[in-house]
Amino acid sequence: MLWERAKLLPESCEVLMSVQEPEMRTVGLIADPGIADTMANRVATRLEGVLEKLQEQEHQWDVQVAPFSLPLGESGRVALNDKVPKLREKHGWDFIIYLTDAPHYVHNRPVRSVISVEDASAVLSMPSLGMARPRTVARELAELVRELATGKQPAPPPTPLGRVMSVHASRQDGQNEQNRITSIEGLRGRLLLIAGMVRSNQPWKLVPRLSSAMAGAVATGAFGVFYTSIWSMADYLPAARLSLITLSSILILTLWLLLHNRLWERPQGNRRRERMVIYNAATVLTVGFAATAMYLLLFLALLAGALIVIDQEYLAYQLRHDVSLAEYVNLAWLASSLGTMGGAIGSSFDEVKEVQRATFSQREYERRNMEFTISKDEVD
Repeated sequence: MLWERAKLLPESCEVLMSVQEPEMRTVGLIADPGIADTMANRVATRLEGVLEKLQEQEHQWDVQVAPFSLPLGESGRVALNDKVPKLREKHGWDFIIYLTDAPHYVHNRPVRSVISVEDASAVLSMPSLGMARPRTVARELAELVRELATGKQPAPPPTPLGRVMSVHASRQDGQNEQNRITSIEGLRGRLLLIAGMVRSNQPWKLVPRLSSAMAGAVATGAFGVFYTSIWSMADYLPAARLSLITLSSILILTLWLLLHNRLWERPQGNRRRERMVIYNAATVLTVGFAATAMYLLLFLALLAGALIVIDQEYLAYQLRHDVSLAEYVNLAWLASSLGTMGGAIGSSFDEVKEVQRATFSQREYERRNMEFTISKDEVD
């Protein structure tokens, strides 16, 4: 009898261990190329920890990031639902979430996420989160996974003030009644959307593509640095006037880039103007930040050139008073403004398609080309 009990003991231990071991669940995280893919790789490990805390250790979580993207549908939305069966069959994921850097619209309403509990899949629009850090993105993804796993929607804010300050609301997807969407509400939500779109566009990547504009700006600015009349003018003008000239030069370059490269989007058909306002506001800010960055780089280059080439005593002789670093700064300040205006003309030699591709994120570039093709076909 003791021998038979001893033989059953290992089997009992194995059964006990199998009961105590948490069930493993996998989350497939796929993302658009660019900033969305970078964010997906940064939050994968963090997301596993957040999920374990939310589920109170009921499951173990494995988050897998897949290096590919899905095509846009005719409405400009990522076509995820049709791809879910193949993705689940290929990778064996329990839940599938697509992280996109394109703004989502459903019936002309901006949307943060589209959740399909039946398919155990969801789409999260990164621009709707504004300038979100990895911690915020991981928390949003964890809330989506919890709803897909339990079918329970997030609780609304407990106080009236919280509900008023909330930037999103729950709605049914008009295109698919089985889906739930979280729409973006209020001015604050739209400002976050614009900020997120600018971040997805990555303005700092536009500056290297403006090679002709930068060449024109450097040539014009260098002429100003070595032209003695500019020295006297820079020394005479007050800081407020120099600031106004700077703002005017950046504005001229921004408008030139927008109009020459056909970056401004005009309303077509029966679409709401609000959508076009948001898109164009994000584009203006993207180009404006790039123009400002170019101005700052030009200022630093011209200041360094002026300090190296122009002798302090010779500059004092021309200005007829003692000089310090402030005079060199004013000279580079005015020369940079003149150079920026010259850069607007130089930008005409840059390829329009290259500027468009550098201005927008990959998804936004695809959407604009798709809409241009559709509107052209309608006209034909």
